[in-house]
Amino acid sequence: MLFVPVYFVTAQPTSEQERSANSILNRQLSDDDPTSLGSELYPNDVRKDISLDLPTAEKMLWKNNLLLIAAKFQIDAKKAGIEQAGLYANPNIFVDQSIYAEPTQRWFDFSRSGQTTYQIQQVFLLGGKIDKRVKVAELNAKISEQEFYDLARALITRLRRTFYTIYFYRQAINFYDKSIASIEKTVSSSELAYKRRAILQAELLRLKALLFFLKKEREELGIKVYEREAELKVLLNEDGLRDSKVAIHSIVQAGSLEAILPNNTNLEDLVSKARDNRPDLKIALQSLKYEEANLELQHANAIPDLSFGPMYNRGGTAFQSYWGVTAQLNVPIFDRNQGNIKAAEKAIQVRKQELKNRILEVENEVAIAYQAARIKDALYRRFIDTYIKDYANLSLDMIMSYEKKYITILEFADFFETYRSSVVEMLKLQTDRMEAIESVNYSVGLGILIPKTNDNQSNPKQGKED
Repeated sequence: MLFVPVYFVTAQPTSEQERSANSILNRQLSDDDPTSLGSELYPNDVRKDISLDLPTAEKMLWKNNLLLIAAKFQIDAKKAGIEQAGLYANPNIFVDQSIYAEPTQRWFDFSRSGQTTYQIQQVFLLGGKIDKRVKVAELNAKISEQEFYDLARALITRLRRTFYTIYFYRQAINFYDKSIASIEKTVSSSELAYKRRAILQAELLRLKALLFFLKKEREELGIKVYEREAELKVLLNEDGLRDSKVAIHSIVQAGSLEAILPNNTNLEDLVSKARDNRPDLKIALQSLKYEEANLELQHANAIPDLSFGPMYNRGGTAFQSYWGVTAQLNVPIFDRNQGNIKAAEKAIQVRKQELKNRILEVENEVAIAYQAARIKDALYRRFIDTYIKDYANLSLDMIMSYEKKYITILEFADFFETYRSSVVEMLKLQTDRMEAIESVNYSVGLGILIPKTNDNQSNPKQGKED
């Protein structure tokens, strides 16, 4: 049986941990202060503990995450396109020089006896093409900015889930460690009793099987912690966390998780905020504006551009030195850019339908996430205060009862298995609750339901408005 991701809130961080959150960050423990890897299979392995709180982790993400850095460069590239769109066309210089002058019988005669032509032309874009190109480029850059915030929204949600998972995994490991320690004492006393022929070998083997099962699940959970730590290290890209020996300990105020009340929020307000803040919705809106601007540009492209400039011809006309003016204008008879105009018009219709569909999806995503969070929170609060506490208090009594032979090994093993399963299921419920809460934040595009800490003056946004 594999252990599921858990939220374990019965053990709270000490005040000392909370006070030292920021001071410990990025500080590795000295080599003479090692921390055990936490596995009986490799007792000699040493890890260095670093404590980390969520606000600091989010700051690291914004600063160091490589995907966000790459997205920022992408924005700069699109902004460079704005500069390029506003540039005028370069002038065209034409030179015509005769190779062989028949009257003088000279090659490449640059004198007055030879024939030379110079011409300069400048293309003038008509129909406001430059302004329309700039507008299209600006909208393209805005789309890139919203893609950046949409990426940030996904990465922050992933960071929070990974951060909390590490914390709650470690709390679950504490539960297994305490249970294993209790069973180990019982196994030790049972081995002595077996040597005295006070119990059967089958009874001893049943206890050892229970102990083996708990240790197996505990080791599997430890592996999952390593995996989440590696994921967090990639997200944060912090020099002090890159070492494989670094063990990340998430600092969480467990009481602040209890204070999150999804039922106190209003669905209509959440939907309204999602419409204003969802980056993917803004991308759909900006894409529609982009196609509208592109249609204007295509209409402007149907207007021919004017090429105009002076020319000089020496020895090639009736006059020895001829000065003139040239002008060139394409006549839009066959190609009036009608194909691109029709394509732009259809693209607008496509973007309108996509925008309507995206709005509908956002509204339903928020509604589903909101209802799921309310249901999970209500179910969690109905059982957390009594269900697990009653089992925890009874577990010690059952161990003592078994050691005093008040109950049989079957009764004890059955109770302990039920107790473990109940704790696991309750922890899974807490996991589902927090994931549902994070789904609300993700669907709205804002940190609506987040733990309140001393560092939080206001809810941090997952995406920014224009």
